[in-house]
Amino acid sequence: MGLLRVAKSILRYGLAVAFLLLAAWPAASQQAVNPLTPELLAKYAQTKFQPTDEKLAIAAQEKICLTQAIYHEARGEPEDGQWAVAQVILNRVEHPKYPDSICGVVFQNSHRMHGCQFSFACDGKSDNGGKGNRIVRESWVKAGLIANTAFKRFQQRDPLDALPTTALFYHAARVSPSWATSYQPVKKIGAHIFYTPL
Repeated sequence: MGLLRVAKSILRYGLAVAFLLLAAWPAASQQAVNPLTPELLAKYAQTKFQPTDEKLAIAAQEKICLTQAIYHEARGEPEDGQWAVAQVILNRVEHPKYPDSICGVVFQNSHRMHGCQFSFACDGKSDNGGKGNRIVRESWVKAGLIANTAFKRFQQRDPLDALPTTALFYHAARVSPSWATSYQPVKKIGAHIFYTPL
């Protein structure tokens, strides 16, 4: 704050306001000077810092895991059904009962043959997709596009709206698993029924 500004304040608002501005001047100038010290940087690096290349690699892997789940679980479903599968996975990431990463949710218990959360993850077959005829390749690309958009919205805290944020389960309508009676059905999309806890 310069003297010219103080003088203009006196003329415009009176002497009392000018004194208030002068009193605040030293505090404001001290706040502006908050040096970034090596100690502060070291503390940040030890607790919160993650190199950008690591963040990018993790994000890329998370999108692959989401693509794989959408592709294997819902590639033959209408687009709403593919979005709903993505949302169940992202809802689980946010839920304390499940792993806190997309890959953790998708491949939870994948070491147990036919005992995992998503059947493709522990069926002994390759989890990669998109190899084959044009329809298969297009399905893989579409799953990737949905996964990328869903992941971006998830990072921006922009919830998907295919299902309630409490929807954590689904199964194919052709089967009747015993666990389904313990949950509330919320929507049927294509060949899947989606559930939320009671």
